[in-house]
Amino acid sequence: MGWGARMLAVLAGLIALGLGAWPIFLLALVYLVYSFRKPRAQRAVMLKQQVLARPRRPWGRYTAGGVLFLLALAAVEAGGTLSPIAFFTGGLAVVFWPLARRHGVGGGVVPMTDSILLRSRLFPLRWHALAEVKLEAQDQTRGVAALDGRLLVFAGRSPSAFQVVSVYALGYRGAEEKVLRTLRCKARMLSQRGAHLLPLDSRDAGKRLSLTLDRLDIGTEDLEAVSSLPFDVFAVRTKEGLVVSHRAFRLSEPAGTPSIPPSDLTPARQPLFAEVVEKIQERHGWPGPDAFSPFLAALDASRTEPFSDRVMARGEAEGKVSVETPGGAEVKLTRAQLRAVARIYA
Repeated sequence: MGWGARMLAVLAGLIALGLGAWPIFLLALVYLVYSFRKPRAQRAVMLKQQVLARPRRPWGRYTAGGVLFLLALAAVEAGGTLSPIAFFTGGLAVVFWPLARRHGVGGGVVPMTDSILLRSRLFPLRWHALAEVKLEAQDQTRGVAALDGRLLVFAGRSPSAFQVVSVYALGYRGAEEKVLRTLRCKARMLSQRGAHLLPLDSRDAGKRLSLTLDRLDIGTEDLEAVSSLPFDVFAVRTKEGLVVSHRAFRLSEPAGTPSIPPSDLTPARQPLFAEVVEKIQERHGWPGPDAFSPFLAALDASRTEPFSDRVMARGEAEGKVSVETPGGAEVKLTRAQLRAVARIYA
């Protein structure tokens, strides 16, 4: 019983006390007192669960939803008009949110103009960005295995891997600052492993995410199937080197609206992400170095120098700026990408 459920119990008890709903207040009080009990048997069970790496059961979510449903009933008894609807809707959202995510609800995004940011279609305060992983050598996949968070792996003729960065912010400026700060930290960590991050322009990210996907049936413990099934997109969420959740997809026609594929399948035993990366490489290969690899490597190696001394503009065509490093690595970037790269590799 976490602190989130306890805070909801306190809130529900106070609201019930204000409405005169004594039974609900007493129920919240009993739950709050019971939540602090830590018998030895419970500690033994918790230790066993940590050893076996079992997924957490959603009792906290069910408890929070139940409290909201009870508050809706109390509001009806008190003669409320909008409060019953608000509490009941909140209870439905808390209880059935994982099921909604399973069907792609909340994953839709809207590309921002002249930016690397994607705004959530359903939640305006949720912002996303995609950054492609660029390797300095074909065999340096340990850089990909070191990534934490949400990742998308695209198979096919040109395999590619993308880091998904998601933040909450009230406005565009705050979201951009948080995204760039996160990408800067990840880029520093990856550079020690022969990999770099290239932020995608929002238009290119929107095109990349405009997919119609069919889920592949993979058992919760059968991550080895990833290396054998002909998947097109593999969404995975990692934490501290372990796979927390995943989902494999096949592409279908026609193309859909921009949406970030969910990783909603939780493994019963969390495998090492490095092992999953090796299996994907065996089956589908991994993106080798391209023109961006030496360009980003040169920027990372000269972080202490002014950006104007590290990058020289060679012209602009079709909305992209041709830039070159003193070492001769030349690439084409949109102005949004160029601004982001200057902040990430500063």
